[in-house]
Amino acid sequence: MSGVALTSAAGATAAVELDGARAEFPWASREVYLNTATEHPLGARTTRAMEEYLHALTHGPDSAREKFENGRLMVEVKGMFARLVNAKPSEIGFTPSTQTGENLVLEGLDIQASGGNVVTNDLHYGGSLVNYRNRRKSGMDVRIVKHRDYQMDMRDLEKSVNKKTKLIAIALVSNVNGYVHDVKSIGDLAHAHGAYLYCDVIQAAGAVPIDVKAMGIDFLACSAYKWLMGGRFGYLYVREDLQGTALKAKLFGGRSTETGASRYEISTVSHLGCVCQHQALQYIQSLGVERIAAHALPLVTRLMKELPAAGYRSITPAGTASPIVSFDVKDVSATRDRLKKANVVTTLSGTSGETSGGGRMRVSVSVFNNQSDVDRLIGALA
Repeated sequence: MSGVALTSAAGATAAVELDGARAEFPWASREVYLNTATEHPLGARTTRAMEEYLHALTHGPDSAREKFENGRLMVEVKGMFARLVNAKPSEIGFTPSTQTGENLVLEGLDIQASGGNVVTNDLHYGGSLVNYRNRRKSGMDVRIVKHRDYQMDMRDLEKSVNKKTKLIAIALVSNVNGYVHDVKSIGDLAHAHGAYLYCDVIQAAGAVPIDVKAMGIDFLACSAYKWLMGGRFGYLYVREDLQGTALKAKLFGGRSTETGASRYEISTVSHLGCVCQHQALQYIQSLGVERIAAHALPLVTRLMKELPAAGYRSITPAGTASPIVSFDVKDVSATRDRLKKANVVTTLSGTSGETSGGGRMRVSVSVFNNQSDVDRLIGALA
C-alpha cells in the first residue's frame, strides 16, 4: 500500500501528507484531470479493498464475503460521515443517491397536502429543478428564485418566502459555478418563517468544511462519487428532533427502523459502495477537509486570475471558496480540440457560434491536482 496505512475507522487514523495524494490516484498520471465535479477518480487503497470484496464474491468462501457485508462496516461508515458534517450517527441514513434523499424530504414534509410552498433557486442542480418543475405541474407551489450575476441575492430569496413556506432547498455549493451559498443566513430565513432548510452537498462534502449545527441545516443529502472519493452510494442527514415528526417516513422496506435516520432507509445499502466509502472516508479524515480546501484555494485563485485575462469570462463570483470555477467559452468545439490535444479533461457544455451564445467550461480540482495541471490548462487555452 502506498503512503501511510490507515487503521479501522474505530481506531486512530494516521496523518497522511497531501504531497502523496497524486500517487494515490493513478488517473492523475494519465491525464490532466480537472473534472472532479463530474466524478472523482478512485484511490488505489479504495480499489484494493473493492477488489478484495469482489474476489470474495467470485471465489468465496462465505466467510470472506461476510467480512464486507456486516453491520460493523456500515456503522463505521455512518460514524465517519457524521463526523464529517458534525452530526450524530443516529442522524445519518443511507440512500442510493442525492436525488433520492431530496425526494424523501419533499415527500416526508407533506408540503403539497398542507398547502405549503417550497423555495429553491436556479443555481440548484438541474436534476432537482426538473423534479421541482414537475411537482409544480402536479400542483405544488414551487418558487424558483433567479440568480443575480451567478450568485444568490438574499433580498430576492426573502421576497419568495412567506408563512406558508415549508422548505428552502439549495445546493450548498452550486454545480453550475462553484458558488457557495450563505447557508447560515438562508437557514435563519427559513427558521424565522417556521420552515426548514435542505442542502444538497454533493459538490461540497469532502471539499469544504460542513457543520450542520453551525449552519442551521435541517436536512442534507449527497452522493459519494465526487469529493467523497467514490461509490455510487449516498447519505441522508435528518436533524434528530425532526425524525418521525416533521419529516415522516413515507416509504418502507427491510432496512426501515423505528428510530434514527435509518427509518428512511428503504432497501439494503450497496455493499460495494460501503466498502469503497469505508476506505475513502478514512483517507479524507486523514488529510482533513480544511487541508483539502486549503490545497484547492491557490489553484482556483490562479484560474480565476489568468483565464479571464485570456478571454474566458468567469461566472464564478470572486472570493468563492470552493474547488469549482466556471468560465464562458466562445467556441466550444475549438476549445474541446485544444484540451484534447493537451490531454486535459474539464466539463465543456453548450455549442459554438454567435447565434447559440457559445458555451461554458467548468474546472474542478482535488487533492491530486497541482500547479503543473493549471499550467497545462492555461497553456492549452492561450
